[in-house]
Amino acid sequence: MYDNYFRIILLITGILIIIFIIFSSKNKRKYKVYKTKNYDIKKTIDIKTNENLKNKKEININLQSTKSTNDTESKISLTANKSKQMVLSFEPNEEKNYIIIHSVAKNYFNIKEIYEFMNKKDFFLNDNGYYDKLYSDKYTSHIKFSVINSQDPGYLDKDRLSNPRIKGLSFFMQLPMNLDPIETFNEMVKDAKSFSKKYKGVLIDSNKKIINNKITNQLKNSITIYQNEF
Repeated sequence: MYDNYFRIILLITGILIIIFIIFSSKNKRKYKVYKTKNYDIKKTIDIKTNENLKNKKEININLQSTKSTNDTESKISLTANKSKQMVLSFEPNEEKNYIIIHSVAKNYFNIKEIYEFMNKKDFFLNDNGYYDKLYSDKYTSHIKFSVINSQDPGYLDKDRLSNPRIKGLSFFMQLPMNLDPIETFNEMVKDAKSFSKKYKGVLIDSNKKIINNKITNQLKNSITIYQNEF
């Protein structure tokens, strides 16, 4: 009888010890471990950034995951959208030079006549309210020369004009340019002469001298000298 009683006590004691060990081992675990069907997730996930993030920046998180039969690898890329930056030009500063000739009306030029001429000669009215003649091909576009009202502020846009009668037009080209400047100058003089002849104007230079072959050649020489210097 005493032997059976002693065995029961030992059995109960053993069961209590096993229960104690199980509960104590569970309490020592900091995190629960979850297992998949065939494997454990063993590899850690690293978060890396190349930027020092500020609170006000927008953050994009892109998650890419690749799986194999033995383990799971996940990569997280953390990026911050940069604020827009000003684009600065580091091209060398070039001195600008202008070649200008004027067509002065004997009376007045009418804005309708100017529009008609500019359209036939393939000029384009720009956002500043005056005309540009362009060279363009499949890849580039350059201004050859421009035409403005000789009176300030230079508008030839009829919607900006207070008076449709124009006293004079100024034809000008800017140096340096990406085109042949002598060829461009010849075209500008040709258009200015054509306009002056058709609408009764007088073609003069910046010194108010009537343009002739001598002055034309002088202007060409100044263009050539400038091109050689710059």
